[in-house]
Amino acid sequence: MLQALPRGLRSRTGSKFLNPTNVVEDLDIRPGNNILELGMPIGFFAPAMLNKVGESGKVYVAGPNREALSKLAHLASYHQNLVLELLSDLLVGATIRSGDIDIVILTNLLSNTVKPDSFCMAIGQYLKADSEVVLIDWDTKDVNVGPKMEHRVTKEDALKIMNGCGMRFKRILQLPGYHYGMVFSFEPS
Repeated sequence: MLQALPRGLRSRTGSKFLNPTNVVEDLDIRPGNNILELGMPIGFFAPAMLNKVGESGKVYVAGPNREALSKLAHLASYHQNLVLELLSDLLVGATIRSGDIDIVILTNLLSNTVKPDSFCMAIGQYLKADSEVVLIDWDTKDVNVGPKMEHRVTKEDALKIMNGCGMRFKRILQLPGYHYGMVFSFEPS
């Protein structure tokens, strides 16, 4: 499974970095689910999720530009249920309909967003009422890896941000090393 990832990503799946297969196994992904993956690195969880959604589900990966998405083109050529989407198209509803998504995985978005409290309002339109939102971001315990400390969002602040977007905390994901993870359910207002 890890062989489907680009070489640069494969080298970062050691004991202190996330292993996408292990994280996906800890999520309640079922055949037929539609999943949206947003974040950095782009498409990190896509190969593992494709195995879980089967032929009847879809995995949407949104990226900021075509160059970023091109790194997953080899994977998309083998899987008709992998949809590579420009983030700008996603935000205007070009391919994903309202209420289509069962699970959203947000990776390192809070630490890479200028206004971390504004992005999650935009994804709410795509979620089903019983959707799960998985948030994975850089922990604040090790400053030698990842973004600068002033760009990181603490777990406590992440909880406030997600609660403010209509997300209800469900559980902690046990992640190795440099990241924290939380699972939320979406409660539309």
